[in-house]
Amino acid sequence: MTASPADAGSRRPGPAPGGPPQPGPGAPAPGGVARAWWIAVALVAVAVALRIVVAVAAPGGLGAPVRVAGVLAPLVGLIAAIAPGLATRRGRRPLGAASLSAPAALGALGAGGLLVDVTLLVDPVSAARPDVLVGGTSPWPAGLAAALVAGDVALLAAATVATTALVALARRAGPSVFGTQRGSALLRPVGGALVVAAGLAAAPFTVDGPGTGFAPHAVLDTPPPAGAGTALLAATVVVLALLPGARALAGVPGEPRRGVPTAADEAGMRVRRAVHTALGAGVVAGVAPVLVASVARAGLAVSPGAVLVAAGGLLLIGVPARTAVLRSRAAGVAALLAATAALFGALLPTLSGVSGAAGSPLQTGTGILLLPAAVVLAVPALLVVVGTPRVVVRARPTLSVAWLTVPFAAGPALDVVLAGVDGGDTPAAVLDPGAGLAGAPGAGVGVGTGGWAVLAALVLAVLTAVLAAGAGFAERRDVAGGRATPGTPLGARPADGTDTVEPDPTMLPLAAVAAVLAVPGFGGPLARDALAAGAAGGAWQNPGAAAWGSLAGVVGVAVAALLAPRARPARALALLGAAGALLVVRLSALVLTPPRPGESVGIGTWAAVACLVVALAAAGVAIMRIREASGPARGEPPVG
Repeated sequence: MTASPADAGSRRPGPAPGGPPQPGPGAPAPGGVARAWWIAVALVAVAVALRIVVAVAAPGGLGAPVRVAGVLAPLVGLIAAIAPGLATRRGRRPLGAASLSAPAALGALGAGGLLVDVTLLVDPVSAARPDVLVGGTSPWPAGLAAALVAGDVALLAAATVATTALVALARRAGPSVFGTQRGSALLRPVGGALVVAAGLAAAPFTVDGPGTGFAPHAVLDTPPPAGAGTALLAATVVVLALLPGARALAGVPGEPRRGVPTAADEAGMRVRRAVHTALGAGVVAGVAPVLVASVARAGLAVSPGAVLVAAGGLLLIGVPARTAVLRSRAAGVAALLAATAALFGALLPTLSGVSGAAGSPLQTGTGILLLPAAVVLAVPALLVVVGTPRVVVRARPTLSVAWLTVPFAAGPALDVVLAGVDGGDTPAAVLDPGAGLAGAPGAGVGVGTGGWAVLAALVLAVLTAVLAAGAGFAERRDVAGGRATPGTPLGARPADGTDTVEPDPTMLPLAAVAAVLAVPGFGGPLARDALAAGAAGGAWQNPGAAAWGSLAGVVGVAVAALLAPRARPARALALLGAAGALLVVRLSALVLTPPRPGESVGIGTWAAVACLVVALAAAGVAIMRIREASGPARGEPPVG
């Protein structure tokens, strides 16, 4: 059994059975710890600001995706460094070991980064940094190199300040400030750290074309100081991943496991999660610009080493999954990432290459439906990530359906990507709907930046579905076992833990009609299919990825409609709202794609509109049930 985050966040320092001893008279004043935290955070912010300046001011044609990654990636590390402290202050608890551990862990990466960045100052040719250098022989301004080095020094200073405060806490209040440590909790993060170390030992990217000037090497072949810095980074990641459980691994007895987590258990969990999350975020932030440069820049390709580093960094991150609310927030973060990737997939070129006869770049518009899909997914994701627990548990069912907007909208773009890379004789008219050159093949066709973004959006959408489903199971488990926070409306089950929920007699026929109408609504043609042929044509006319996307739409709307009558009214409203949003994305092809002369409205349009109307009517029934349930609380007499 686990304690809810509300319970953990609302604790005040005080004697607790089985908890850590409270600081004595000689303990450091809370103001000293807070001052150290503010200084460490300020130093991390300085380092992040310097890296953003370098990403924006780097000379040469790096490309917009590379510069965007260079701006956003450092912000990820900053958020991971300050999040534990901000959460502690929001819970009105004094800053402690967990708050200081995050900037200390992130700042420790500055030692290896310093040696790597010094190479840009002394020998840019051997740096092999496609995220900041146009080519392997490109000159590099000394001022920008000095800015990177200064940022690494700031990170080291942040680590020094935070570590000094941690040592002072341990000396004056005892090692119990780090809470109960369990070696079993290190399996996943230490495994991720070893994967990161293996990836750092390999080449950071692959040279896939002439003229780049880059010659990446494995860490053993890279001359110092860059080679020594990479080796130091790998060692630092592994050591820091092990550090939170050092006492447990050394055999120091901890608190016994009980039915109810103690204050020491909660403190240990917060420290471990702060260290591993900051460490994983720092690793991902460091490799993300290199990955983007490997994909977006001509002549380069993604290296297995970089993929290992990114995967290991994600394994390191401590996902807060102890309760249903925190699991739901993790699903919301994945949904936000999926929506961002979908946005890039809609705006960036899906393919790279030219139309053979005209010699002009391929212009594919098949990802245009990802624009409304990104909006539909981002709205509930934001509510889940930043909302109160009451909002989170009511918006979470929306993610269980809204994620299907991504595979539905990405189907046409995925068909074009597969056709473009399948062979060199694919007619350009298939790849570029606006070319009109049916006999001309596409030349030099490859996956563009938008195509990779589409693939990333699909993977993240599936991850959202898995996390949202896990949050739903945890939600029902918490309520059925009596572990929900008092006053928080968790779970779709009744308070006694039973599964019996009688279907709403008014909503049930409406839901059944909506489920039936979803089949022609997604399977029939809209009759406007110039740019989004797959999505507008329906599953019956366009076999391939677009057809599977349409089938996903049918399943999503049908399942949401049939589950709504058996759900609590608030969750029924969330399910029906997500189903309606999926239908809106389907119908948006009428607006986002230009009509052709002589077209008429197809059966898919009429069926989708009718399905949307019926779903909205069922949602209206859910709203009436919510008002009826809240009537006695407002002093109104109960209905019936």
